[in-house]
Amino acid sequence: MRSFEISDRYTTADIGLELAADSLEELFIAASEGMFAIILGGRSEEKSTVKKRLEFCTASLETLLVDWLSELIYLFDTEGLIPERFHLTITTEEERPMVSGEVDFRRYDRERDQAEHEIKAVTYYKLNIRKDDGLYRCHVVFDL
Repeated sequence: MRSFEISDRYTTADIGLELAADSLEELFIAASEGMFAIILGGRSEEKSTVKKRLEFCTASLETLLVDWLSELIYLFDTEGLIPERFHLTITTEEERPMVSGEVDFRRYDRERDQAEHEIKAVTYYKLNIRKDDGLYRCHVVFDL
């Protein structure tokens, strides 16, 4: 189970996601899907044409999420890649949490896709990954 809810209750130049998921992997996927719902105005299940292996290791889960989402923004901005499917593993046993896995992407199509918002950055504003009642929860704010 994973979910995201888009919220514009921050400032006029920000938009955020309220996230909940059964696992950290599902939380990262929900954040990714929600972010691209903001960028493109919705989700589509298109055929993936590009596979990429991604791996990050950082000092905290919050920094890991920011780095993860920032990399997806970078790949969209520079290569026109939109993530469609995720196969992730997150480990937290060591001092530094790590996310690794494969992501199936499709290419941005100007005729079919319509960008609604340009996300400039993922912020740390009130970013706190926590576990409540068996679910991982957090909210992420993006600078538009």
